Amino acid sequence: MNTFKYMNRFMYFIVSEVDASWLYCSGVSLSQFLPITRGRHGLASNPAMRGLQLSDLRMRQQLHESGAQTKNVKGNPCDILVPKSGDWYRQLLFIDNAAEDLVREVAAAGPARLVTSIFSACRVQDSIPLSASISSNAMEEFLAVLCQEYGKQAGWPTCASVKGFRK
Repeated sequence: MNTFKYMNRFMYFIVSEVDASWLYCSGVSLSQFLPITRGRHGLASNPAMRGLQLSDLRMRQQLHESGAQTKNVKGNPCDILVPKSGDWYRQLLFIDNAAEDLVREVAAAGPARLVTSIFSACRVQDSIPLSASISSNAMEEFLAVLCQEYGKQAGWPTCASVKGFRK
C-alpha cells in the first residue's frame, strides 16, 4: 500500500492508496495552535480549523482541475492512521482518477497552505517556511518556537498537556 505521511504534534496530512482510490486524511491540533490563535478570533471561528478547511478546499480545486474526482467519506477510516488523543479538527476525503504523483504533490503542499492560512488570519508577521519540502520535524520546531513567543507576548499559557494548558 502506497502511503504519504506528514505528521507532527501540530498537524497531519496522510494519503493512502485504497483499492483504486486514495484516502486523504488531514487534521490540525487546535490546542497546539492556541498560543498563536487565542484572542485573535471570535466564537466558532478558530483560524486553525478554518485554515485546514481552506487548505483542503484549495487541494480539492487543484485535484478537480487535473481531472480527479473527490468524494466525501462516511465513517472514519483514517482512525487507525492518526492521533487518538487531543483536540483535533479532521478532514477526510476519497480521491479517484488521480496519479500518485499528483496526490503526493497536493498532500505535500497542505502543511505550508495550512500555516500560511492560520498566520494570515492571525496577522502573524514572522517569516514562515512556505516551502512544501520543509520536513515535519522542522515545521514542528518552527511552530513550537513561535507558540512560545506568542504565548509570552499575550500572557497566555505556552504549552498544551493532556490536562490542559500550563505555564
